[in-house]
Amino acid sequence: MSYQVIARKWRPQRFEEVIGQEHITRILRNAVRQGRVGHAYLFSGPRGVGKTTTARLLAKALNCAKGPTPDPCNECDHCRAIAAGAEVDVIEIDAASNRGIDEIRALRENVKFAPVNARYKLYIIDEVHMLTREAFNALLKTLEEPPPHALFVLATTDPDKLPDTIISRCQQLNFHRVPTENTAALLEHIAKAEGYQLDTEAAMLIARSASGAIRDAESSLEQLFAYGEERITLEQARQVLGKVGLDVLTELTRNIFAGDATVVMATVAEITDSGTDPRLLAEELLTLWRDLFLHSLGEKAQKLAALPPLETKDLPTEETTWLAALAHLRRTLTELKLTRQPRLVLELSLVELSQLPQLMSVAELAKKLVTVEDAAPSRWKQVKKNSPIAEKPNKQIEAKDATRWDDLLKVVNHENPNLAAFAREAAEVKLDGGRLHLRFATEDEYHYEQLHRMENFRELEKIAGRFYGREITIDSTLGSEAIISSEQRRQTPPRRAKSKSPGALDVLSDSGRQTVEQVAEFFDASVEVVKER
Repeated sequence: MSYQVIARKWRPQRFEEVIGQEHITRILRNAVRQGRVGHAYLFSGPRGVGKTTTARLLAKALNCAKGPTPDPCNECDHCRAIAAGAEVDVIEIDAASNRGIDEIRALRENVKFAPVNARYKLYIIDEVHMLTREAFNALLKTLEEPPPHALFVLATTDPDKLPDTIISRCQQLNFHRVPTENTAALLEHIAKAEGYQLDTEAAMLIARSASGAIRDAESSLEQLFAYGEERITLEQARQVLGKVGLDVLTELTRNIFAGDATVVMATVAEITDSGTDPRLLAEELLTLWRDLFLHSLGEKAQKLAALPPLETKDLPTEETTWLAALAHLRRTLTELKLTRQPRLVLELSLVELSQLPQLMSVAELAKKLVTVEDAAPSRWKQVKKNSPIAEKPNKQIEAKDATRWDDLLKVVNHENPNLAAFAREAAEVKLDGGRLHLRFATEDEYHYEQLHRMENFRELEKIAGRFYGREITIDSTLGSEAIISSEQRRQTPPRRAKSKSPGALDVLSDSGRQTVEQVAEFFDASVEVVKER
């Protein structure tokens, strides 16, 4: 077949055509110009960003009939042979399928011979991290002191798997993911040259789905060419790639933060019914929210965003809000990897997120607050019967904070259901400035004790602090017991283990006694010596 795929047809033929790797091409061009080309380079970076292409360009620069030159002519026999992959002195080795010691021994023997046609013999070893340990050992000496006519370029997507002895013998150049805007511009240029009209929105969608890999973006563009339309629209790109448009993702995000559960469910259903994998939808949302979080940090952080400037109207601007949303979505992605019902998991997760009060704007939260009576007979008010904490009679709560306590319990339940179960049993709740008072009935001693565990107290204080937007200290009391604050609790030494028989722990060493005391305290148990009969 005479047809050449886009990735090969549009492979860069000059250093300046390599996109997104200017720091690499500048080093190599100057090295060639100054006659300071190293004998071994390690090209590391993601797939599809130009590692092998750059290695071939280096081969051209060194072997061009007009060179060595940083600007190869692309017309001489050597340049054309290297571009076509037919130059016998430029040897490309796939380490994934030639990873053993025998292959490296053969390389070590052949490297001694002078080039057949070219000025230099260049070895390009792709995916070099796949070599065996024995193969690396066989390569070491040759890599450190190759003959003057030989150079090595090692390419890898996983440099951490390379032995330090190999890395230390190379000049390491790290390739970056190509920015989305640069990839989209290249795609539009290629499409125009190939006789197609590629809409800018479609180009951005393709570039975003490629995650910085030029080769992946070009392969996707070729799929769209085969779709049979001279004009490639955003909708066509969505259908072929199974991706969700940025406008749809942004609108879904607005509805989530507006607390509109019905619209959220309908949007997720529409997207997944069109063929988009729920896992992919969650990943794209995570990318979008990461960029929106960066926008909330200010102008300097916005430069790190992977997406173009976004319309942030009606979206939160507080970084803490985005951090909470991102944490929730990351947990959802973990669940999606394990479930057999990804759509259901994603729907429920996004709806749950839409109902969390700390993620809503002040206006939306105000709509959800229940109006309470102003004329309360005292500072304490009976909890409404439909409140989630009203599971026992006579539970009371401060009037102005009644619904806020309910909302706080929802947040606690989302982060730690067990902790919420203990806190929910409080018979009375009162918020006084930065102090949250909880009073438990005598019959709820178990929940009171569980809440008193230091890790539970600390976690409840942290969650309450984030919820109320200020530092919160929690006090609790059981029946008529005096209120004990968390600060007092930190200063109070732990209770000693109770012993039913004098000297029960004296039979143990100091370390053993300490261990038993800690276990007994944890289970609120007593210690007894049992003698054999």
